[in-house]
Amino acid sequence: MSDGRLDGGKAEFIAAVLAGGQGKRLGMDKATLQIGACSLLDKILATLRGMFPLILLVVQEAGSPLAAREDDEVKVVADVIPGKGPLVGIYTALRNSPAPYVFVMACDMPYPSSRLIRRLLSLAPGREAVVPRRGEYIEPLFAVYGRAVRAKARSHIEEGRLKIHELVKELDTRYLEEEEIAACDPGFKSFFNINTPEDLLRMRSCLEP
Repeated sequence: MSDGRLDGGKAEFIAAVLAGGQGKRLGMDKATLQIGACSLLDKILATLRGMFPLILLVVQEAGSPLAAREDDEVKVVADVIPGKGPLVGIYTALRNSPAPYVFVMACDMPYPSSRLIRRLLSLAPGREAVVPRRGEYIEPLFAVYGRAVRAKARSHIEEGRLKIHELVKELDTRYLEEEEIAACDPGFKSFFNINTPEDLLRMRSCLEP
């Protein structure tokens, strides 16, 4: 599988990076956070380019400075309802997707494993979602969602039920269990995210890019 295609024909998958968070605990915009010579977003896009024909950057509001990142492969779209959190970001990605499946990840995860992403994509056809699970915890912001679930997501949003795990429980979800994840990403680095200055320090001092 390459370029988001299952059979070399029409694209079955696109990617979406949720870049609408304000990074309040970190005190800066996560997407533009510098990691060495490049930004966190640049690092993520470097992994996703070539895997997908289209990458959506889902921002909180129109007029985001991230609009400067648009090119033939990257498109910026604004949350349909600003300020309501990542479930709205997922819904926005699904609503704007020309493909039946969307790989969704957060913009604060510097080490996405292409091998793990491909494993998630391979399990998606015929499912509403494919979500990594470690013990009792799921990773809904490094997962694949079917475009067809956008109506269910919209219903949750309209009812004020904004927790992603509540939606995932209602879907036909294939969970990728811990041992399956480890086979693709032994250090589980894909799920390391930067929320606080301490996370940033840990990344810079302990993790290899």
